[in-house]
Amino acid sequence: MNQELGIKLMQTNQSDWFSWIFFLIFITIMQFYASKLQAQLWINEIRKALAKLEEYTNDATKKFVEEASKYGRPKEEVESLFKRIKGFFVIQPVTLDPFGAVKRLEHLLESSRDHLNKFMVEIAPKADEWKRSNLRDQMSGVLALDMIYRIVRHYFILGRRTQNLIYIAQIQMLLPEILRIAKAYWKAGEAFRRGIPIGDSIGPMVALRLMNGAEPKEVAENIVGAEVDIEGRRVFIIKAKGPGSEVGRPGVAIERIVESREGNVSLIIMIDAAAKLEGEPTAEVVEGIGAAIGDPGPEKLRIEEVATKYKIPLHAIAIKEDPLDAITSMREEIAKSVDEVIERVKMAIRSKTLPGDFVLIAGIGNTVGVGNTMGGAS
Repeated sequence: MNQELGIKLMQTNQSDWFSWIFFLIFITIMQFYASKLQAQLWINEIRKALAKLEEYTNDATKKFVEEASKYGRPKEEVESLFKRIKGFFVIQPVTLDPFGAVKRLEHLLESSRDHLNKFMVEIAPKADEWKRSNLRDQMSGVLALDMIYRIVRHYFILGRRTQNLIYIAQIQMLLPEILRIAKAYWKAGEAFRRGIPIGDSIGPMVALRLMNGAEPKEVAENIVGAEVDIEGRRVFIIKAKGPGSEVGRPGVAIERIVESREGNVSLIIMIDAAAKLEGEPTAEVVEGIGAAIGDPGPEKLRIEEVATKYKIPLHAIAIKEDPLDAITSMREEIAKSVDEVIERVKMAIRSKTLPGDFVLIAGIGNTVGVGNTMGGAS
């Protein structure tokens, strides 16, 4: 009896012993292959995303070529010219010696803008000024999509070739945001093609409403302005020249107006779209101090310097929106914020100036789809 019990216990222990050996071997194998298996899964995800990015790029390119070919050149010539501009870039100026860096950046930005404008004359010779500017920014979206595709493809090929988990993991973790940005650029092309306002047009839209039918005049490169009476104050309002896709030179305009009055300006109010944080409501209107302009530097510097020179307060009104809303067709809630912004402008004028004072208001942003007169196309 005892002998039979002992044999059974030995068999049980032997079975457990084999199970543990099998388990340890399995764990060892999994540790050896787990990283390779995970890398392969991530590579498959990146491959699918890359195919989607290629689809966005090809579709945006096709739509741009079709639209541009309506204005003087056959489709084959437009395609050939577009291939020449693909990969266009601007090299940032040297900042090791910061003296004059903003001036050098301004020169590079002006050269870039001139280059693209001349290219649009070549690619769409029969288009009018506003259509060319819309085509230019539609093309800029295609170039952005192409660059996103190239970067993702680079890391995909590099990660697949080297099986380096770091390369692969970095791009895989960013895929949801990359695809979200790419989709926004893809959708933006339709807004510029049709010439309708985008989220970033909210500043010019407010400015147009404030002009209230006053006849505008050009005050700087692609900037128009008009003087009106608001709350008993002389108010000069500026915006980019529409209805084409332009942002103009608001810094130059503000500098000229202030200098022409020898600094006799009581208040500068700037209105622009601003990036919202996740969880914040779209089209929330907020106020602050400073030059509200999403500029690389030159325009903002001009505004800050002239305001500082004459001790003019800078009041900022921002309309919160997702950064990707800024480049796509304007959402209804953003458009509806115009009335609230106008009321905020009037409150600022009443609280910070006196009757008879001169106030300067700048509606900052891309004026695509927003004309220069109420109800007018120009």
